[in-house]
Amino acid sequence: MEIIKYESVSSTNSVLLDMSKKNAKSWTVIWTTQQTQGRGYSGNEWQAEPNKNLAVSVLICCDLSYSELVYFNQWICNVLFELLSVYSSNVYIKWPNDLILNNKKIGGVLIETHRFKDELNIITGIGLNVNQTDFKNLRNASSLAKETHVQFNLDEILAELLTKLHNSYDFIQKKKWNEISEIYNSNLFKRNLMSSFKVNEEIIKGKIREVNKLGQLVVEFKNGETKLFNHKELELIY
Repeated sequence: MEIIKYESVSSTNSVLLDMSKKNAKSWTVIWTTQQTQGRGYSGNEWQAEPNKNLAVSVLICCDLSYSELVYFNQWICNVLFELLSVYSSNVYIKWPNDLILNNKKIGGVLIETHRFKDELNIITGIGLNVNQTDFKNLRNASSLAKETHVQFNLDEILAELLTKLHNSYDFIQKKKWNEISEIYNSNLFKRNLMSSFKVNEEIIKGKIREVNKLGQLVVEFKNGETKLFNHKELELIY
């Protein structure tokens, strides 16, 4: 594993994506505590205070198909869940790829891919709010420090994360999709709880039942109707 630290970088994913197209090795890691143009899932912007949080990207070169990326994303979320559960029992995975602590978002995942020399290059960006405590008008944002009242060593958090990723990679190598999915669904935020959703500007009550094999969210509404949703087709209000 080659780990490269930048004091400041626009986006760890952008840097690693460029490196991956120039024959970078699998398990190359780029990280920084100051990311100036961080990107979130589906075009969202990831904002973080300098030198208080982690932005890390990991390159994994493998033989997965694009359809199997659903499980890869879930595996990453499962590892983050395991990492954060050391510090709190109130951790959940919010579909599709956010980490929730005490009903607040403290982390997220961005996966980008391309094919290079008959392999799928997967660049996994992870943003984790660690020591930041002021989130201004971001009502649903928080950090490890704010929720646990403890300050953390960023190098140690990074080392724990990378160790857990590497040690659990067997799930991907052996394609243990059912196990990955079961773990992911068992830790799903608001699962089987009556919740409010915004769908086409309308607020509707329903329960999250699971995430299916296509990565779609299965929601059973109050009227008994069950529907499948892709990302951005509904918003969980919490």
